[in-house]
Amino acid sequence: MVLRSPAGRSPAGRSPAVVGQARTSTTFRAEELPFSSGAKLRDECWSELDGAVKARMEARTGPIYAWWAIVQGDDQRVKGVAFGPRGLCLAEPAIRTDHSPTYRLSSYLLREGSLRRKAIEHRPPPGPGRSRPTVGTTPGLENRYLPPPDSRAALPIKIGAPARRAFGYLPAYAQHLLQEPFLDGQEILRTEWHYEGYDNNGWPSELANYTFVLAGPAQVTVAAGSMIVPAGHTAATAHWSLACYRGDVVQRIGR
Repeated sequence: MVLRSPAGRSPAGRSPAVVGQARTSTTFRAEELPFSSGAKLRDECWSELDGAVKARMEARTGPIYAWWAIVQGDDQRVKGVAFGPRGLCLAEPAIRTDHSPTYRLSSYLLREGSLRRKAIEHRPPPGPGRSRPTVGTTPGLENRYLPPPDSRAALPIKIGAPARRAFGYLPAYAQHLLQEPFLDGQEILRTEWHYEGYDNNGWPSELANYTFVLAGPAQVTVAAGSMIVPAGHTAATAHWSLACYRGDVVQRIGR
């Protein structure tokens, strides 16, 4: 059975500043991951989102690279999240003063030409996995993204426990790419995530439509892709196909 994550959102948090030094991010570890059995999946939810709302979202994001939609609240209305070359946009159900339903759009618009993308194919061998590979070890892909081993550690970014559980499944170098803009104290204004997959006693054997977003006043970072735990592997050596994005915020609209 394909299962969906519970609604993924954390309150804003500011990471303590680390000034004038090379920065090493915290590698969060995978933990048991909650799933919502029987919940509507993103495709069905997206189809229920009003077409005019989706058009407004795409007008702000440009061609959509990553997206999801979930049911939110007791009235079963749909929340949508989309990311593209122009920015991040969230459409959240709201109520007008006359009690009629509407949508509130919040956007983080990116400076033209600032968006960067890293494709990551993570294929570690089975067996005990290092949470943070060091320079000069194999496989070599990690070495392109992680700071040198003598870098001084920054304090962990402030994300809530539910977010850490979902974030901890990402490879260490993907985690670093998403965290890096926030290691010097930039406030994290929005933490959003979504995943669907197959539950194996609280530990996923597969994650599809995985997306994790960190948004601040100056940068937005996004990871989008899929994970599978091959036979003989564990979450620590899961295989990932990912794209990681980072862009500079030029304007915020809404929250």
